[in-house]
Amino acid sequence: MKTRTRSAVAIAAVAIVGLPMTVTATTAAWNTPEWVHGQVGTSTLDCTDGTGFGAVASGRFLSGSLLGLDLDAIADLEQMALALDGARDVTVSPSNAVDLGSVPPDSYVYANPFDVTALGAINVDLTGFTVGLPGAALGAVNQYARVATDGSVAGASGLINDSGAVLVSDTTPPASLPARARVGLSGILPAVAGIADANLEIGAVAASSQIDGCALLRDQLWGDTAPASAVVRDYGIAGLGLQLDAPVVESLVSTTTAAVNTLGAAVAQLTGPGGLIGSSIGAGIDAGLPGVLTTTVGGNVSITGLDLLGSVATLLNTPLTDGVVTIDLQAGTIDVDLDALLPSLNNAPPNTEVVLNDAVLNPIVDRAGALLDNWTSQIVAALTAELRDATVTIALEAVVAAPGVSIPPLVNLPGLNILSADVGFVGPLGALLDGTAVLTIDAEAAGAIGPIDTLLGALGLPNVSQLLSTVGNLGGGLVSALANIVTTTVTGALTTLGSTLATAVNAVTTALGGVIAALPSVVSLMVNVQPDQPNAPPDATFTAASGESTAEYKVAALRLGLADGLGGVATTTFATATAGPVTAP
Repeated sequence: MKTRTRSAVAIAAVAIVGLPMTVTATTAAWNTPEWVHGQVGTSTLDCTDGTGFGAVASGRFLSGSLLGLDLDAIADLEQMALALDGARDVTVSPSNAVDLGSVPPDSYVYANPFDVTALGAINVDLTGFTVGLPGAALGAVNQYARVATDGSVAGASGLINDSGAVLVSDTTPPASLPARARVGLSGILPAVAGIADANLEIGAVAASSQIDGCALLRDQLWGDTAPASAVVRDYGIAGLGLQLDAPVVESLVSTTTAAVNTLGAAVAQLTGPGGLIGSSIGAGIDAGLPGVLTTTVGGNVSITGLDLLGSVATLLNTPLTDGVVTIDLQAGTIDVDLDALLPSLNNAPPNTEVVLNDAVLNPIVDRAGALLDNWTSQIVAALTAELRDATVTIALEAVVAAPGVSIPPLVNLPGLNILSADVGFVGPLGALLDGTAVLTIDAEAAGAIGPIDTLLGALGLPNVSQLLSTVGNLGGGLVSALANIVTTTVTGALTTLGSTLATAVNAVTTALGGVIAALPSVVSLMVNVQPDQPNAPPDATFTAASGESTAEYKVAALRLGLADGLGGVATTTFATATAGPVTAP
């Protein structure tokens, strides 16, 4: 029997109340076909007034086992099931299910909203999941069943409307989808340093199955070929993701903060009268003067307008993403959109296994590494720009002195200050780094020129006038010396910071790689599970056609298998819909 899977379905795994009316709902036409065929064989099955059919239908959002718990045995997770017999009596399970508009004795339609609170005892987090009102036109997350005496049957579960149809199309805005279900993996993954928790995130899911039992029985009993529309199975999955709670990611913020503070301390060494800039200027003047003259530097050097941590605040607070991998430094999480790396989860053939292998998963580590490397480069670039734009103010006074001279027996000259030079600069630190700064040097004699010249002559040194000219022309040499000392200090500190961040980034990618390497051995996925079709998993059972009854037509949106380290496997199925069997009158 042919089945049809709706193309281009994008649905949501968990449900919220009141999805916006802009959501485009895809609903199948569930009108009973009217078949008027002549007598075939020895009897007639007329679908135009078909009454007295027995029928079964059900919808179940969550089933299977998880973390050693049998989900099927949890009463609060009970499915919605209807059973109609040939006498038009119906059995409703659970008995407190909500009637959505039955028309006894011809048709019955009920819903049993999924009880999210019952998941509190197991490691399934349906954050954002809110059970909708069963009668709502949109946004009702239900387990649904419909049976009728004419043999038309439907089952559905997940994010469906009050007609049991899968709700969401590919055009549904992401903001209109509910939060994802989270299934904990930390209990089955090996311990990985730097990773505190791991969760598989399952986007909204839904499934529906509808059959025209009369048309199927005419095909089955008399060979009157049923149309493709006699069996319509539909499913959808909004997405699949991996989320890691990674303290190693969160530590990037503290590591960066500490490294920036270390950079700030290195830059602070440039300031003050005895700092690296002042000392360099004093040494430069000394080197430009002849003989035994010495230089003493006073005044101050300051750097203002510098906010190193502020310059990287946005980079520390904004998540890194390339659309597939998202790293939130503040939250300490890594989110991976697995759906973007896999073949489409929707419109897949029945029983399609979603393969998680190296080809799919290895690019995750590469993507994370590229994001973090780029982030590190941005940190260094932001700090460099902040440093270059900071204002340096140099206001120094250099005093040049000569030692005393004693020439026995007649000459005894005391030491004297020869000259003083005011050295000034106000401009960006970048000018000092580039060697383009222009220093002002205003030199003048420190006292009476005559006695000073006498002392200088006794020492065999140039006179005051010549020394003033020499000091006044030292600007170019001083700038070169400053460029060297500032570059060595700043560039060296930035290089150290970059190395520190690279080590921290390597720890993140190593931790992520450990999880990715283990994932294929512990997680298996299958979509569009139809037990009656080829390649169905062994535990996916169904009731085959027999005698005057059709087969049972099931479809599940997603089957999740989790294997523990001891070889045990638990399977959890999301959104199962069942229609049939239908029994002839």
